[in-house]
Amino acid sequence: MMELRHLTMVNWHLFDVADIDVTGHVGVLGENRSGKSTILDMAQVVLTGASRRFLRLNAVAGDSGKSRSGSKRSVVDYCLGTLGEDQRRRDEARTYIALGFEDTEDARPPVTIGMALEARKSDSRETVLALFVAVGTVLSSKDFIEQRGKSQFPAQWEDVRARIVAAVGEGSFVNHRDRASDYVREYMRHLLPHSSFGEQNASALQKSIVNAMTLDHNQTATQFVRNYILEDSPIGIKELRESIQTYHNISETIRKMRLRLEALRALRSVLAALEEALETKFREEWVAKRATWLAARATNLDFKTKRRTEMARRDAAAKELEFIDDDVKAIDKEIERLTAAIAEHDAKTGRKSLQQTADVAGQAAHRASADFKARMENIRRLEPLRAMCADGFEDFVPALERLLTATAGADIVGVSDEVTAAEKSFAASGAKWLPKIDEARQTIIAELSGLRGRRDEVLERIRQHAAGGARAYLGDDTELLCRRLRQEGMVPRVLCDIIEVAEPEWVGAAEALLGRDREAVFVDRADISAATSIFKEGRREFRHASLVSLNKLEQFRAKPERGTFPSIFRSQDPDAMAFIMRRYGNVRLADTLDQFNRPGRAIMKDGLYDDGLVRSHRWIESSQHKIGKAAQANALRSLQDQAEELGRIMTDKGKEAHAAEQAFAALKNICEGRNDLGACAAAFVAAQTEVAEAQARLDALDGAGDGGLREKKRAQQKLKEKRLEERKTQQKAFGEHDGEVRSAERRLGEGENVPGSELNLRVARSIYRKFFPLYSTAKGRAVYRDRLDAAAQKGFAEKHRAIAEKALKDANASDNERARIERRVRELLYDYFDQFGMSSQVGAESEPLREVKPWMEQLISDIESNELRQYERQAREAAEKASTLLRGEFINALTARIGKMERELQSLNRSLYAHPFHNERYSFHRTQMVEFQPILKIIEIAKTSPEALDMLFRGDVPDDFPHKDTIVALEALLEDPDKDFAQFEDYRNFYTFEIHMEDVATGRSTRWEQRRGTGSGAEQQVPIYVAIGASLAAVYGSAERRAGKPAGFALAMFDEAFSKMDGKNQRQMMSFYKNLGLQFVIAAPFEKRVAVLEHMDTIVEVDRIGEQSRATVVELKEKAKRELMAIDPDLMSEDELATRLAAE
Repeated sequence: MMELRHLTMVNWHLFDVADIDVTGHVGVLGENRSGKSTILDMAQVVLTGASRRFLRLNAVAGDSGKSRSGSKRSVVDYCLGTLGEDQRRRDEARTYIALGFEDTEDARPPVTIGMALEARKSDSRETVLALFVAVGTVLSSKDFIEQRGKSQFPAQWEDVRARIVAAVGEGSFVNHRDRASDYVREYMRHLLPHSSFGEQNASALQKSIVNAMTLDHNQTATQFVRNYILEDSPIGIKELRESIQTYHNISETIRKMRLRLEALRALRSVLAALEEALETKFREEWVAKRATWLAARATNLDFKTKRRTEMARRDAAAKELEFIDDDVKAIDKEIERLTAAIAEHDAKTGRKSLQQTADVAGQAAHRASADFKARMENIRRLEPLRAMCADGFEDFVPALERLLTATAGADIVGVSDEVTAAEKSFAASGAKWLPKIDEARQTIIAELSGLRGRRDEVLERIRQHAAGGARAYLGDDTELLCRRLRQEGMVPRVLCDIIEVAEPEWVGAAEALLGRDREAVFVDRADISAATSIFKEGRREFRHASLVSLNKLEQFRAKPERGTFPSIFRSQDPDAMAFIMRRYGNVRLADTLDQFNRPGRAIMKDGLYDDGLVRSHRWIESSQHKIGKAAQANALRSLQDQAEELGRIMTDKGKEAHAAEQAFAALKNICEGRNDLGACAAAFVAAQTEVAEAQARLDALDGAGDGGLREKKRAQQKLKEKRLEERKTQQKAFGEHDGEVRSAERRLGEGENVPGSELNLRVARSIYRKFFPLYSTAKGRAVYRDRLDAAAQKGFAEKHRAIAEKALKDANASDNERARIERRVRELLYDYFDQFGMSSQVGAESEPLREVKPWMEQLISDIESNELRQYERQAREAAEKASTLLRGEFINALTARIGKMERELQSLNRSLYAHPFHNERYSFHRTQMVEFQPILKIIEIAKTSPEALDMLFRGDVPDDFPHKDTIVALEALLEDPDKDFAQFEDYRNFYTFEIHMEDVATGRSTRWEQRRGTGSGAEQQVPIYVAIGASLAAVYGSAERRAGKPAGFALAMFDEAFSKMDGKNQRQMMSFYKNLGLQFVIAAPFEKRVAVLEHMDTIVEVDRIGEQSRATVVELKEKAKRELMAIDPDLMSEDELATRLAAE
């Protein structure tokens, strides 16, 4: 085995010149910041050739591979000895670092690998002078320095090279200064002779070494395998990616083109509907104008026909009227002749004077009857005086009673003496009492006026309350005071508005005890002086109002005691509660007489009140309650009831006043009138006698006869009446016919808006002539004939008018449909332009049929015949190319990498199988990622049916194709625009990984992820260190060494490893590494040395003094290690430990 034996550093951080000889397993111990990690980082730089691809300097195992304290230390910093931000031990340096290896079996020559570097503070990167491999010697610091007097300086590289070549020969020295990978492969040839030293193996070696030094304990099994086990070997799929992207772009273009085609076809169907709507609109307008013209012509003809007919009828009625008028004139002449003859006969016989006498007597009788009736009506109206004059009218009331009794049932033809006497007696008495009765009447009128005033006041309060003005439940003085305070800019508050009675059973007692205090007025404290001045000035207006002195309430703001009168109230206003406390704070609430009889003030629910000296009943009607919203609403309702009651009383009083007014007027007329009932009756009898006498003489004259003159006159009058009746009938007929003629002439002469008028006919004919050429005459007339035949109306005018109305409705509906379709066309155009871009030929506001339709038809033709076919051909070519590249490059490369991964995991599992840890056998397992399963399935298909891959990107995979679902899923995965193609490049992303721990004895298996979630810190770390150890052993081949094959080096370096393990687990882990054939180098602080000493062959103690570090080497022999193990308590049995403790 090639074993690390020597470490050399010249100008490396805090080490100026250092040679560290080691053997076997090495422990580097020291305090923090002493330089332990500096030594391990030197080994890391040498083993990786300072390749930035792998380097992670100054990192600690277990902290996610991050540098200590966020350090970003570089090789330049190590060369210059950087201490801080601007602190360096060297401004420029030439650095030599080297590792020496010797064969433990002395079968092969020693090998030294190392680097020569130069660094300057002005440069951010170091200059690599050499990456050398020297076979045949172990170089030390003296090979890299030169002595100048007593001082030592790094030698020039050319001098150093010459020394090495001189020592080992030209053929045993190799320098690969330009390629770190060639340098690593070169030293692998000598240090790992049994292993392949290709570039991939070199990368795996570097990665494994760095991973062990920067092991992350917080990663999952998948992250560990991807980062620490498998090779980072991305697949170059740039051309495949571009080809798939091209296919995707063309497919997307085809999709968009088809979307354009669909949009254009949808636009075409809408434009077809627009054409149909316009066709309907023009046809219906043509039919409507034709029907309007024909309806106007038919109506005009009807008017003219009617005018002609009615004119003939009117003329016939006029002739008949003329004949009747001539006949009436002849009758009038005959009546005049007979009237003159009768007058001459009457003059000779005296009949005329007798008739005049009878008429005058009849008028006198009528006047006497009217006066009698008026006198009787006045007497009847005296009835209300009975009630008015019940008291204080000693002789008037009896006289009134006698008059009313005597005149009951009196008649003008039979007035008795009793009536006459009673009337005279009452007239004499009434004149004396007339002023007093007038006074009573005035009293009733005054009472009515008072009632009306009271009702008006109540209604006004209700109106003001409804309008938000005066509150109905407040007194007038309180309301006036509040109004005056508001006018002065104050905010008055009335006690009943700002408190509530919390206990309903105490409402009556609370209202009664507060009494006038319910309307106590509060103002803000800042306004109390001004309010007091206003209250004082209005002492007459505010006689029944009260204003609270707020400055006297401060000491009464305490919460009321339970069982006292103030405790039944609730208020958000502290001044209101303080007022009640001030006035009634010591009044107790008594439920029983025993409680009431106790000393002090008390009140019961029924209003029984003891003020401490006098007991009284406090009670207020519920309609007068004012506290709270409910009580105030009741007060308003009470006012409304009061207004209604006053209205009823006023109605009755009004009737009484009206009756009194009439009675007083009747009494006055009776007392002042000249004609009494007797006089009226005598006058009536005398007049009736005179009428009878005159009528008797007239009858005597009529009996003598007049030669039949009057009979002839009556006959002529009846004939005249008949003729006049006939004339009225003919005059009515004439008027009707004349009206019809005038109506027809008026309708014919009216404006264009009157159907059937001459102007309407001309306008309709003119409009129809304009519309006539706008639509096919043959099609229009055929449609019109069909509609005319189907019309159900009787007259032609009605038929044409119905056709016109329906056609107009249909034309309007078609026009509305046209407008809707045009809006739809514009919406489709807007959507089209938003989705596919604007056009230079048309816009959304272009004329749909004249401009948009030709453009649309041309686009559809171009897409269907040219562009779509061209892009489909390009899509087929791109699909073929993508399929070829996918098969030829990606799938083959991925298959190779997955095969290598499987071999590496199998090799790793074999190593782990042969080396159980803690009686558990570790193994790695893999699971396909669901999202990449189509690709992995394609790989399997390609192995058995390579011809199936010909269906990729065809787009027309048959339904019965056995691998259709896989092909479709793969295409969807590869064409997903949101999928990051970088994931396809790394084959490690296709799987998730897990570490299984199988108990050797029971066979029970546990997953590491499960243990990570529930296990202790050691249980979580152990699988990681087991796995990294197995990984290193697999890289070095140290766990599967075969007889006869030389063993190479197997260096495993850990910085502050096993941080969460106890001493026992640490020892077992190091024993496990020994079994794997690893030479481990562990850096640890001094406090961990007890756990590692017994497994170490060499201890390197690092001390830092100032800005310089120094290494001291101690070699542990077998005897020392046995002694250390003997005193280790962890290795003692319980009996041994008890014996040792007893001895001490």
